[in-house]
Amino acid sequence: MANSVSTNPIVLDTAGVVQDKGPITIKAFRVVYGNDGDDVLLSDAAGSPVFAGKAGAVLTAGRGDNLTVPGGIKVEGLTATTIDAGTVVYLYLK
Repeated sequence: MANSVSTNPIVLDTAGVVQDKGPITIKAFRVVYGNDGDDVLLSDAAGSPVFAGKAGAVLTAGRGDNLTVPGGIKVEGLTATTIDAGTVVYLYLK
C-alpha cells in the first residue's frame, strides 16, 4: 500500500513528506499498529513533533491509538518521520 494524501482521512503507511507547504488542520489521529513495539512519529515542516506513538509490549491485532483534538491542530507541512512496517496512520482533517 502507498500513502493516500488526497483523501479524508489521509492514510499513511510509509515514511516521507505528506504535505510540504500550506497549513492543514488535523482533528483526529488513529493509528493501527502492525507489531509489538512499532513506532510512529509525525513532524511539521520545522521538524517539531506533531504526534508520536509506540505499540505496547502486548499487542492485540488491530489495536492502536486514537486521539481527537477539539478544535483541531493546525500544522505547516507534515512529514511521516517514522512509520514502522505494518502500521497504518489515519489523519482526519477539519
